[in-house]
Amino acid sequence: MVSATDIPFSVVGRDIVLMDDVLYTGRTIRAALDALFDQGRPAKVRLLVLIDRGHRELPVEAQFVGRMVQTTANEIIEVKFQEIDSMEKVLLVERIAEQGAGIRSPFGRNAMPRGLLGIENLAREEVQAILDRARDFQPTAGHSFRKFDLLRGRMVVNLFFEASTRTRTSFEIAAKRLGADAVSITAQASSVSKGESLVDTLNTLAAMRPDAIIMRHAASGAPHFLQRHLEIPIINAGDGTHEHPTQALLDARTILDRGVALEGLKVAIIGDIAHSRVARSNVYLLSKFGARIVLCGPASLLPRSSTQIAPGVTLTTDMSEAIRDADVIMMLRVQLERQNEAPFPAGEYFRFYGLRLEQLKLARPEVIVMHPGPINRGREISSEVADSQRSVILNQVENGIAVRMAVLEKVLNAGMVMQTLVIKNGRVMDPASGHDAVADVWIEDGVIRSVGADIATR
Repeated sequence: MVSATDIPFSVVGRDIVLMDDVLYTGRTIRAALDALFDQGRPAKVRLLVLIDRGHRELPVEAQFVGRMVQTTANEIIEVKFQEIDSMEKVLLVERIAEQGAGIRSPFGRNAMPRGLLGIENLAREEVQAILDRARDFQPTAGHSFRKFDLLRGRMVVNLFFEASTRTRTSFEIAAKRLGADAVSITAQASSVSKGESLVDTLNTLAAMRPDAIIMRHAASGAPHFLQRHLEIPIINAGDGTHEHPTQALLDARTILDRGVALEGLKVAIIGDIAHSRVARSNVYLLSKFGARIVLCGPASLLPRSSTQIAPGVTLTTDMSEAIRDADVIMMLRVQLERQNEAPFPAGEYFRFYGLRLEQLKLARPEVIVMHPGPINRGREISSEVADSQRSVILNQVENGIAVRMAVLEKVLNAGMVMQTLVIKNGRVMDPASGHDAVADVWIEDGVIRSVGADIATR
């Protein structure tokens, strides 16, 4: 129902602020001004808009603008509200409408727009493509990671505002293995420590023309905010308690390496669920493949709203219930640095939520134990479990390099055509296996895909 707006006071001599989500032609604002002046003459009228698209038909300008977005007539702009960690944030959704073709990525099939900010908005096919590509970069038994020239001449910047060993080093190695240059900056070594704002720091880095920025920050949504201001792709290396996308990808790659599919698996994630970006990203990823996810922890660290993250999620405070018949047990660190309340004493926490060797008997015989690290022995996991044959913690670290190589290649080469080469009747020698024979070799994007007789080009 449409009805007249009733302003319960006189507008004469008042300072009025009109607010709109998207300013385009200006016709809506002009109509609002006409209706406003029918009720009196304000002293001042100002305009606040979230998005200014340009293309003005009427002389209307906003004094307060959330973001300027240059668009064409065939583009659609939507403004949506998304709740992240109980805080509502304004997100911009930009879509390109193509004649008779619906909406599709401008980068082609399985390409990520701009950067990698999270798992939530990736399609299952995009996730699968990264996992498949990461397998190409995994080292063969007894060998180290191979070097490629796929990103030769490119530069990536690691910008970490939180402490990190595994993720930062892993991204550095991944970039260098692909032939790119990598520069690492910590918060203590940046001008942020001198009072410079985060936006100014990123703009300064952008002026140096890196090809991608890998960013970790304590504030949830920080990479998303900055990506809206920068054309350079940003890869999220962990933002507050929100997401850690590459951790979830390497966890999935580690599970797949055990020869099992993700569909139908029971995955128990145990620990500090409330503050874990690792848990959230894993829930997003595993749910896309139909896994059954059980989140377990103390009631104070297990928000009831966690069931709303994705379908197929159940909650329990009983660790034995969570572990029973589990295919995967993923232990989480208690994140004391993010907690405002008094922490559990280490001994008390381990008594109820620490993983001990005898508890593995409740799980399936081939259960694997995972941990994103750093592990705290004697708090969330015993040394006997961490060092057991069931533990794949070090496999996760190794897969972090392969997965991040796949992500960097995907982001930096978005839209590029895959290079394919088939060498016919070449001599193939492998000193490690003693192989020496004439065969065809199929090479795709610098990676040997197949060796054999009569390989057909495609």
